[in-house]
Amino acid sequence: MKNKYFPKGHIIYREGEIGNTMYFINSGTVSVETSTGPTSTRGPGDFFGEGAMLHPKKIRSGTIRCNTPVHTMEINREYFEKFMKGSDEKLYLELKEKDKVRKRDRSKMVLRAQNNLKEREFKKGQALFTVGEEGEFLFLVEDGQVDVVVGDKTVFSAYKGNLCGEYSPLMGRPRNCTAICKSKTCKVYEMTGRDFRALLDLTPDMKRSLKDLCLRRDFKKAVVRRLKKEFPYNNPREAFDTVKRDRSVEYLTFKEMTDLMLELNPNYTDDEIREILIAIKLTESGRMSFDEFKKVFVSSKNAKAA
Repeated sequence: MKNKYFPKGHIIYREGEIGNTMYFINSGTVSVETSTGPTSTRGPGDFFGEGAMLHPKKIRSGTIRCNTPVHTMEINREYFEKFMKGSDEKLYLELKEKDKVRKRDRSKMVLRAQNNLKEREFKKGQALFTVGEEGEFLFLVEDGQVDVVVGDKTVFSAYKGNLCGEYSPLMGRPRNCTAICKSKTCKVYEMTGRDFRALLDLTPDMKRSLKDLCLRRDFKKAVVRRLKKEFPYNNPREAFDTVKRDRSVEYLTFKEMTDLMLELNPNYTDDEIREILIAIKLTESGRMSFDEFKKVFVSSKNAKAA
């Protein structure tokens, strides 16, 4: 570990570079810039650079520029890997999930920056879309609360900055849920599936991030369908045990995942279910523990809706 100082305006690293360090900010602020446009700011107590430490090819996903003079603690890859091996798995899961959340947030910012969006407004109780429809639009929530439901049970709620309706444009299948305006009014921006897919084809990382989001949500829909109640964010063990039927092991098996997803959609293939497993797991173990399940489906909810 090293204490590092960077002056205002200094670029610590650039997007696309190979990265073998991450940084904890002691003082000052930095901006995270990407080639797709969005910029975010991080300050004291936060960190950056973990993406390359976790990426299989060690690639930086953004450019870091100092907004002020910045004092950091630099962690090299050797120290990071030794520390992670000797640490509780929960710390690794925390870093992995935070990296995924940051990438999803950047992807949402890119969508909102597009100039081909149509503004729409819905009143309380109106449906943005309903199950069974051929969905060729997705929706970016600008104001209000939109509940995504299976049957009459809520899977998640989308608020300002979030999106819904991505399943059909991404998967090429009819809607498998319904989205309803739950606040007095809901202001959203509508994007065509054609424009959405064209944008994703130009940005593979963004496509991967939003596909992960879509597949995770599909898993939640399947859990809600089996539970016949709203997704139990306050009781992740109940959700986990709903999927887990083989009590001889402590992790979710592929068969359990397959049985669950086929209840939601009998047309799911084994390859698609494996893709869902990849989207929801944080380790390279090929299976999912309860701690991992809780981190994926509950912890991020505490930071922001859905």
